[in-house]
Amino acid sequence: MVRLSIIIPVYNVEEYISKCILSLQDQDISKEEYEIIIINDGSPDNSREIVLGLMKTFNNIVFIEQENKGVSVARNVGINKAVGRYLLFIDPDDYIFKHSLARVLNEAEKYNTQVAFLGYQYLSEDNSVKASYLFSEQKEILHSGIEAYHISMKGITIDPDRSWAVLYETEYINENKLRFTPNIPYLEDGEFMARVLCLAKRCIFEGNPFYIRTVRPGSATNSGLFYSPKAINGFFNATNNLKTFKSTYNLNTLQRYHINQPITKFTLLIVQACVQKGFYTKFKEIKKRLKTNHLNKIEIKGCSTFYYKYGLIYNISNDLFYYVWGIRLLFISLNVKLRNAFKNLSAV
Repeated sequence: MVRLSIIIPVYNVEEYISKCILSLQDQDISKEEYEIIIINDGSPDNSREIVLGLMKTFNNIVFIEQENKGVSVARNVGINKAVGRYLLFIDPDDYIFKHSLARVLNEAEKYNTQVAFLGYQYLSEDNSVKASYLFSEQKEILHSGIEAYHISMKGITIDPDRSWAVLYETEYINENKLRFTPNIPYLEDGEFMARVLCLAKRCIFEGNPFYIRTVRPGSATNSGLFYSPKAINGFFNATNNLKTFKSTYNLNTLQRYHINQPITKFTLLIVQACVQKGFYTKFKEIKKRLKTNHLNKIEIKGCSTFYYKYGLIYNISNDLFYYVWGIRLLFISLNVKLRNAFKNLSAV
């Protein structure tokens, strides 16, 4: 029986993909129990050749090639191909701890979970551990998806959503027709996870180190993509898909309130992406699109304090939120500069 399908989209990661795959092979379950589905998303570098070379050694690698269509489409291709009881998404520049698959699968199977959050660490550019998120205090507690959604954020105001380092029951994902939405090039995980956790009834936090997240120059997070028209269009796609999900699925009141937060989040992101020097002219055009998409006012009931507060400002005036966010960014920038200045002075 195949217990696990690991899905890895590949694009321009020739420096990292070998380490990622080898970490998946150095495990404590038999190769027959899991498959590694690698989708080459039209990568122009040598990633393809590296994977083909590893396939000569390991027989549990499934290799799929496609034209470049983006990470969401690549992951969906992997889901459609998967035969394992559980799904696990891995980014190709990350890796996992050795001898860890048996532990996390046993825990997921023990509770018959639909979603299992696994512990992860962030590495700095020098490969030192920058932060660890294990949620060990939540071990052996069964949560609803909506409860798990807020626990996973842990009060963090930066984007905490992740589809990696999470086990998903394949049957649950397929029965509810849950797939990644194409054409969201930035923060696509958040849109997907909002829907996944809206419907889930059995979620756990495994509570131990499992996944190692690296910092890679040129990745979407570090590329400046956030301020691009491509990202803004993606945020519109996210809000529209979430609104469709809210109106077409038979959701109860709590679930509908839950979806208000990601809709609010992506709506505010549209405006935030316009807050940069000389971009107000662009924002005036964006305001017309917000109105056309019925996003000039948003429902904020059920949102966490952070999104409720800024959603309230947005509903008073879209322009007011634009300027408030601009001032917030200015203060953050000044604070960083002051901290660096004091640090340099203390080093003298």
